[in-house]
Amino acid sequence: MEQKKSQQQAQDTDQEEEEQKRSFFRLRYLEQDMPFIVCGNSTFKVCEVSEHGIRISVKDKVEPEEPVAGTIQFESGVWEIQGRTIRREEDELIIQLFQPIELKLINGEQLRLRRKYSRD
Repeated sequence: MEQKKSQQQAQDTDQEEEEQKRSFFRLRYLEQDMPFIVCGNSTFKVCEVSEHGIRISVKDKVEPEEPVAGTIQFESGVWEIQGRTIRREEDELIIQLFQPIELKLINGEQLRLRRKYSRD
């Protein structure tokens, strides 16, 4: 009975994460446009941002649920983050944020990139 309950809870959590993946806008960066995040004495490239999560380029082994805190250095300013690692996909670490990044900042980044790569 307990095993069924835990399997159901795991499925519910997976389903919630899938729904969250679709419900927030994501901005994926080209390598040359990636902002940096400074975590302590380490600096990493930010591959993707959304209001509630980021992907960073990390080759080192990192455990799931590990806390993360740092400062993202966007072209338009800085943003302090705190969160936890939720999974790894190849050389990218996905971090769920405790406090969202302002959509205004993400939209500003998107607009900047559109202007940079516009053909007009």
